[in-house]
Parts: sequence; C-alpha cells; structure tokens
Amino acid sequence: MTDRAIELIIIEPSYNTAEEYVSSLRNAGMAIHPTRVDGMAEIGNLLESSSPDLILCSADLERTEFEKCLDLCVRSHPGSSVIVLYQEQAPEVLLQALRSGARDVVSKNDPEHLQLVVKREFGDLLVRLELEQLKQQLVESESRCSALIDNSRDAIAYIHEGMHVRANSVYLEMFGYQDQEDLLGMPILDMIATEDLSRFKKSLRSVESGQGELEIMCKKGDGKTFKAVLEFSPSAVDGEPCTEIIIRDRSSDEQLERKLQMASDYDSQTGLLNKPFFMRQLENEFAEHKRTGESLAIMYMAIDDFQKIRGDIGIAASDSLLQELSKILSGVVSPGNVLSRFGDHSFCLLSDTIDSAKQLAENVHRAVKEHIFQSTNSLVEPRCNIGIAGLSETIPGCQEFVNIAYQACRAARSDETNGTYVHEEHQPAQAAGNPEASESSELIQDALENDRFKLAYQPIVSLDGESREIYSVLTRLIDANGEELLPDHFMAIASRGDCMTAIDRWAIDHALDELGSQRAEGRKVVFFISLSSQTIQDKSFLLWLCDCLREKNIKGSWLTFQMKEADLRAHLTEAKVLIEGLKMVNCKIAMDQYGLMPKSATLMKHLPVDFIKFDSSLVDGIAGNQEMQEKLTAMNTEIKGRDIRTIIVGVEDANSLAILWTVGVNYIQGYFLQEPSETIDFEFTGTHFS
Repeated sequence: MTDRAIELIIIEPSYNTAEEYVSSLRNAGMAIHPTRVDGMAEIGNLLESSSPDLILCSADLERTEFEKCLDLCVRSHPGSSVIVLYQEQAPEVLLQALRSGARDVVSKNDPEHLQLVVKREFGDLLVRLELEQLKQQLVESESRCSALIDNSRDAIAYIHEGMHVRANSVYLEMFGYQDQEDLLGMPILDMIATEDLSRFKKSLRSVESGQGELEIMCKKGDGKTFKAVLEFSPSAVDGEPCTEIIIRDRSSDEQLERKLQMASDYDSQTGLLNKPFFMRQLENEFAEHKRTGESLAIMYMAIDDFQKIRGDIGIAASDSLLQELSKILSGVVSPGNVLSRFGDHSFCLLSDTIDSAKQLAENVHRAVKEHIFQSTNSLVEPRCNIGIAGLSETIPGCQEFVNIAYQACRAARSDETNGTYVHEEHQPAQAAGNPEASESSELIQDALENDRFKLAYQPIVSLDGESREIYSVLTRLIDANGEELLPDHFMAIASRGDCMTAIDRWAIDHALDELGSQRAEGRKVVFFISLSSQTIQDKSFLLWLCDCLREKNIKGSWLTFQMKEADLRAHLTEAKVLIEGLKMVNCKIAMDQYGLMPKSATLMKHLPVDFIKFDSSLVDGIAGNQEMQEKLTAMNTEIKGRDIRTIIVGVEDANSLAILWTVGVNYIQGYFLQEPSETIDFEFTGTHFS
C-alpha cells in the first residue's frame, strides 16, 4: 500500500458502527481520513465539497433513501469506489446496487472481508490515477517534442512508406514549399537528385537495423540542387512506424545562425530587444566610455501603478497595452538608440547624452498622452515614470548604472517631477523626498519591520525524470509604493549595511513555513535557498537553523543551501565549518554562479557539494555558439565524474533547452519553464524530458 491516506466517506446512521469500520481498517495498517454522515440529508453537500477515494454506504437505510444515496454517490464521483455494507438485506437489493454502480457488497459482520475489499479498491484506484497521469504525461511529452521539432534549427521530416507525413517549417523552407499541404503525400524520392537515388534507396532500406547518415545532393521544388547531410532513424507518428530524416543544409548555416541570434535577442511579446541584449550592449558601451571618456546615458521607463491597471482591466488587456506602448516607443526613438523591454512593465534605452534623453522623454510623454489606449470595457490612461542617469567616473559598473536610472524612475513618481527625474552627479541615487528609498540600511530595516519582503519560487526541473518538486526560493522587496525593487539593487544595499544575515533568516523562516505546508499536503517539495557571504561568516547561524528545523518539524533533507562560488573562495575556512554542520543535519549543498572564476574545479576538491549551478552567462546564446557548447560539455562531464549533479539557470528558449539536453546537465531553471511566482503550482508531472 502507498503512504497516501485514503479519503473515506461513510454513510452510516450508527456512529458506533462507523467507528468499528474505521478501527478495523486502521488495525489492518491503512491510513484513512474518514468523514461520517447519517444519510441523504447530509451527503449532497459533502459530495460537492470533497473528492473521496472510497465511499462506504450502508444498505440498512430505508430502501428509497439507500437507492438515492447510492445513485448520488455514483453520479457525483464516478472515479470513486462505492462499497455497500449490509446487515440483513434481500439479495435482489444487493444485486441492484451492483447493477447501479457499486463495486462490491460486504457484510457488516465480516470486517476481514471489508479490509480486503478496501485494499483492493484503493489499489485499483491508484492504478487508474497513475494510468491517467501517464496518459497526460504522454500527451504533454508529445506536445513538447512537437514544439522542439517545430523550433529546431534543423530540417526534420517523417516518411511513411516512402511518402511525407510530416515536416517542420525549416524543412519546408529548405525545399521551397509554403505549407504542409504542399508536401504531404509527396514521395521522398522526388526530393533527391537523380545521380544519388540509388544510394538514397539503399540507405532508406537499412534504417530498420539502426541509425544511418548519408551525404547526397537534394533537389528543391524548382529543380535546383544543393548538398546536404541526411541522418536517418526509426520513429513513429500516430502509432505508425516511419523514418525520421534530419537534413543539415551546410549552405544555410550562416543564415540560420543569424535568425537564431535575432530570436534570442528580441522579446517575443513586444518585439523589442530583450534585457540580456541590452545588458551586453551596455557592457560594450560602458567599456568604450572608460576608454574614450565619451558621454552615455540611460533612460529607465516604467508604467505607474501597472499592477493596479492589470487588476482593473485584466491580463489580456494589459498585455495589449504593453504592446501598444512598445510600438509608441519604437516610433519615437531614433534608429541609433538601443531600446529594450527590461522587465514586466519597464523599458530601458541607451542614449548618447542626458540632453538627448531628456528630449526623448518629452517626446514619449507627449506620444503616450495623445494615444488612446482602449481596453474592452473602459479607456485606460497610463502614466509613464521616466528616470534618466548619465554615466560618470564614480559609477563602478553596469548594474550600478542601471540601478541609478531605476532609482531616478522611482523618484519620477512624485507629482513635482512631471513624470521625469534626472539624476545629477551631486545627488544620491534615491527617490526625491522619499526617505524610505534611500540607499542605506534603513530601507532594509524598514522592510523587515513592516514585513515588506516576500518570497518567490522558480521550479528547477529534472531532465532525468526525477519525481521531486524542486524550487529555488527567491527574495523580493516591496517599497512603500508597492513596487518591487530589483534584487541586485536592494541586495547591494543590504550587503553594504550588514543586513544580509537578517534577510537570509527572514527568507529561511518563511520558506520553512511554506515547505511545512506543502509537505503536509503530501507533496515532495524541496527548496533551494541562498546564503549570503555574511551568513557564511555568522557563527550563530547553524544553531539558529537547527532550532528552526526542530520547532517547525522540517527535515534537513528537504533543503539545499546554495552559496556563490566567489563567496566560498573568499571565506573558505568559515564555509567548510558551515557546510560540515549543514551536512550533519542532512542538508544538501549547492555551489552557485559556478564557472566564471579561474580554476573553479579546484574548489570542488575542498568542499563536499552536492550540486553545481552554472552561471547563467554560460548558457546565454549557447544555441548558436559551438565553442560555448563544447566548453560547457567538458565542464559538465568533469563535474558529474565527481558524482555531483549539475544545474543550468537562465534557460529562456527551446533552442537552448535542446542543446542542454545533449550536454547532459541534470536540471534546468529559467523563464522558458516558468518565471518566479508567489505560488507553488508548477506541473512537474508533465515536464519530464527524458
């Protein structure tokens, strides 16, 4: 029997008799959650509000009431097993109960028979549930497989008895066809140059014995030929055996690479450049500024009270608003500006000077004011807050530069700014007149005291079919205006103000509460929780954690604590002591942001880590970079050779996922699967890739 408790409804007028059923089943080693009702008067409401596994229904009610109860149980929950219990009852009544949908009839005087029937029915129920789950997994796996095929950079087709039955868009484009209908039913031999037909037929016949590869001349629809490599392997479509053909057109590699690069650089919803591209461009411009001293400015724009707007008009309408606003911005900016969607409802733009950014901000405000944003039910008049920051020698890096522009954007919320705030060098990078936003530890302390932190969860999905539900726990800070601060920003403030230990403890305390709730519901949830450099050095942390685990009844094996490679290097002695203590309470250890520093592998020899989380930069643009793929494969092979599992973060598209699958990493995490969410609701059961 499974560890899962049986949800049981007992329809029995006698309380003592119902208790006898419960005692008998529990004495047989079954875990049950029983609910008793007297009869028809109570069963209706209960069936609407619950999902029982089994229903025990007494036949010793008045006959009409018994038949109504039985009929209601069978119709309300056809997946639940109904067992009829009788003391003295006419055989025709019991036979009619079986005809009406009861799974069995059992004498109230035979508890052993009841135990056997309940075990059998519950076992059958679990098999049915597992079968439905497997069917759903198969459907979802086939759907994901189809998506991967459709988005593949390679031309893929399926051949049944020499005819095309399916092909992806790359295959169609390669041979010069517009859609599937033009190709379905066409012989594959019509696509092979005459001089190579005999070799192709021979290779096609040999596919049944295994995979094969052939370099031949292919023929397009207009008769033109090109050299390509064909890879054959047995497959199936809709249950019918067929041959999968993957064609690699050597002549179109450069064009395909350009298309993939464009897809990785643009936001799919708005069509604007995305955040990773903007940050890469900013790094290049930042380095150029350091070399030449040329001016550079950032314009950071966000929609004011966007969450309220989304709540008022709905998700679909708010998404349309973002798309309309993106078109407005694209029409206002000059071709030389780098405009990107930076966050959910924020945008960033690189400008040569502060003056040009100011002029652009005026143009944006004017265009937004003149545009009519029409939702389904009402007119929407969004206000844009724009922050402008110029680069100076005192700004140490790109992230700090963005943070200053972000703070200027927050300052633009004030009515005194007319929607635009320009950060001047002599001013602190904070919201004007808003002491809660000052870059000091007071901001963090205020958030701790007023409970303005919150947790978000992002799934870490196994590529090996593991059944556990693994989530990375992320900390968010909400300012006094209800807006989220960028984690890099408030974490930097907390580090300078020695507040990270307090934030870590807040996050762990609340994460353990959530973990306890999830485990109480029977879910196999596991949390990955980050520890800061300050916590690594905190000698009292381990004792505090042990107290928390004991008080909240949480097992250490449900937790993995992750620490950055740079922090582990900087505090190796303290890290060894902390990791040894965490291991003693069965916690797992992950090394985060791995692979950027020299001799990263050396650190693994000194620390008993269970997981390695590669830095997200190692997967950025990997689908089009063979050198990056080979480097990551070599690193992954070395790490797994030490019996350490590997995780890739920052997976944002299907092309990257396909590459990582071949690299052989154990887990993936990123926006392609799900963005961080306040709820733990990811469907792991339908997301196995193995």
